[in-house]
Amino acid sequence: MKSISLSFSILLASFILGVSFIIGSMLLMNQDKDQSNGTLNQTAEQQTLLPDKVLLTLKETATYLGMNEDQVMSIIKTEQSSLNAFHHFEGKMFPFIKVQDQFYVSRVELDLWIQDASSNHRRYLNGQLQ
Repeated sequence: MKSISLSFSILLASFILGVSFIIGSMLLMNQDKDQSNGTLNQTAEQQTLLPDKVLLTLKETATYLGMNEDQVMSIIKTEQSSLNAFHHFEGKMFPFIKVQDQFYVSRVELDLWIQDASSNHRRYLNGQLQ
């Protein structure tokens, strides 16, 4: 009688453990899907926000980069001051044009700048290029 009770306990414990693994795996899969969908939605949102524009305003550029306008201006000013100080800039500079008081950024060139700045691990800190 004792061996039947012990066998039943082991069988029940194994069943509970198995069900727990299955439920845990399903929860983890759903969590991963939610996170990847969030990233995809953010990228799709950026693309639908600025569908066919060749030039972006400063505000649109900031939105595209996930920054605020002050951060974008800081990058522009930092690169310009570095160029003025050393008469040379290593890598691709931030791709802007200025028309009167308005800044515009080439979307295609911005993507290339992002690749260059990222691959060179460029750091902007307190108005200086590190």
